[in-house]
Amino acid sequence: MVAVLLQSGRVLVTGASSDGLGIGNVDIYDPANGWLLGPKLPDDRLGAVAAPLPGGRSLLAGGQPDFTGDTAGPGPLASALTYNSNTNTWVKAPNMSVARAYATATALADGRVLVVGGYGAQVLASSQFFNPSSSTWTTGPSLAHARFGHTAVALRGGRVLVVGGADALYPERLVSSAELFDPPTGRWTSAGDIAGARSHFTLTALADGRALLTGGLAADGSTALRSTLLYDPTKNSWSAGPDLISSRAAHAAAILTDGRLLVTGGADQLGRLASSELYDSAANSWSSTGALQTQRSNHVAIPLANGRILVIAGRGSGDPLASAELYDPSAKGFPAPARTPAGPGRWQLAASKPISADSHSDYAQLLPDGRVLVVAAQYDAWTTPFSRKPPPCNPCGIGAPSPPFLATRPLADGKVLLLTIDPQKVVAAKAEIVDLKTGQATPAASPGKIGWARLDLLPDGRVWLTALQQIDRHALIYDPKANRWTATSDVPGDLVASGSDMQSVTAIPGGRVLVGGSLKAMVFNPATGGWAEAGSYPNAATGSLRLGLPSWNGFSALRLPSGDVLLAGGTVLVGTESGGAPVYEATAQVMRWDHATGKLTPSQNMPMALYAYSSARLADGRVLVAGGSATVGYRTSADPVAASLIYSPTTGSWSPAAALPAARSAALAVTLADGRVLLVGGQGMFGPPASLLFTP
Repeated sequence: MVAVLLQSGRVLVTGASSDGLGIGNVDIYDPANGWLLGPKLPDDRLGAVAAPLPGGRSLLAGGQPDFTGDTAGPGPLASALTYNSNTNTWVKAPNMSVARAYATATALADGRVLVVGGYGAQVLASSQFFNPSSSTWTTGPSLAHARFGHTAVALRGGRVLVVGGADALYPERLVSSAELFDPPTGRWTSAGDIAGARSHFTLTALADGRALLTGGLAADGSTALRSTLLYDPTKNSWSAGPDLISSRAAHAAAILTDGRLLVTGGADQLGRLASSELYDSAANSWSSTGALQTQRSNHVAIPLANGRILVIAGRGSGDPLASAELYDPSAKGFPAPARTPAGPGRWQLAASKPISADSHSDYAQLLPDGRVLVVAAQYDAWTTPFSRKPPPCNPCGIGAPSPPFLATRPLADGKVLLLTIDPQKVVAAKAEIVDLKTGQATPAASPGKIGWARLDLLPDGRVWLTALQQIDRHALIYDPKANRWTATSDVPGDLVASGSDMQSVTAIPGGRVLVGGSLKAMVFNPATGGWAEAGSYPNAATGSLRLGLPSWNGFSALRLPSGDVLLAGGTVLVGTESGGAPVYEATAQVMRWDHATGKLTPSQNMPMALYAYSSARLADGRVLVAGGSATVGYRTSADPVAASLIYSPTTGSWSPAAALPAARSAALAVTLADGRVLLVGGQGMFGPPASLLFTP
């Protein structure tokens, strides 16, 4: 998204459409009349640059078309357009000599625009000038260091400061150097180094001629920073500025008419921010000011002629935002609400984890010797004491056959059943039993040609194999003592009638398992192969059956000390979009299976809606729920949360626990022999988080 303040006082906004429906849309903010639709563009452009031109015009150049197909999309563009506010039209301008995306565009005092860096066929050091009077491009001097995704700002006096960025695409390699362009000489010179690469920071020209760099993400890609840096052009050097009140990255900054700097929103390890703060260069200090109404990051802040600041769009906790807000320096603001409630218990960092794992496809189990085994379904994610790679697949990829994959389940004796499966069912699955003490693998009986497998450990030590039930409802049971697979009864069709597969399998008294579907739950008896009804969910509406979609999924199911089973959280189907796409929302719904009656009954809902959270039973029988997501993202992945809850089986009530030190979702949770809970893997705000230990 790019936004430009025009000479007319209006703000021109364009960027990629989050829903794919408003391709090429342009929005114009008029302080007197609000938002208006501008003239459409032929496409959406990611990483385009824009800058104001004299006479109420604006330049839009480069970028990369937004593309969501199954093949490689088009590369960066060299094309450019100018917007004429008098006629409300786009006019084609000559192409740049080099296609580029994620460059910077800075308006110079003489009316020209300097476009710097970006990437095309490679990361670029080149620059170009756009002359609005002749509508022509000329080649400018090259940077000393090629970079893209950097930040540029025009200082008082007309020089242009360029900071940071990255100089390699895969993976990105951050740059800590800064460079200064002097228009009279037409030369770039070094502007020092910011003493530690960072990204997602803001760089703002101050009224006194200096520039202030605030916050951002550290080079580790996961630590949001409070630190700031001041650049003094008279000394051509950087010095430490006062720390922000709050760590923040991907925030926005804008100068007020009185010279103070407003910083809004952003994100840290706990989630998106609504808080804002002001920097006073005379006092060299920060102070809190009114909070945004909506937590957001990756937004734009534009100073208006009337002294207010317009904050536009950005990312919310679920999806990109279409909303905008106005900051009035003369109005009384309100502080941001508390982010996480306090509660008992303590979280602390655990040993670093050698693999990336998450609860969607992976598994963790406490072994008899007190160690925790973490197994991951991803191809190169196995760790000691044994490792495997599935056979190569050629051709494989988008639109091609799926590659072979690994399925595993720790057995009751601490050994592991490992299957290598061919989804095309051309080759029979290879089966092994791995001894975790020695690392030795013993060949085991094959279940045959299977295209997909879910493995669940039954109470009697056998393994239950089920497939994608919408394709194949047959099931097998593996007996490790006899090394034999035998057929058992099919998964009932009405259990998975909504078009979804089994959601949970939980051991219950009598050697049986409670199987949760999307509309109902049933009890399976492995000894007889029999199935018994356990009850339907309250939201199992007929509309779900008609749509062929699950009504309740993503919930957790955990056995309580009494033998009951707690089913909680997840997502529910609440309707469809105009095009027929399903609409889900997170739910706080809780049900409890009663071992005495064999039926489901509603229980007290969680204090907040959650899905993709981690759950574990504490030594005293209570249930810990940690992290997860509270909103559903339809266009992008929803943010994780840091909340933790405790469920008491005796009272059937929920209470807050100590919040996580960093938000995460889809982590694996295991109760250790000493009663603590290990949280491993999952997704954080900025990438895979460190392992944690919870002490009740």
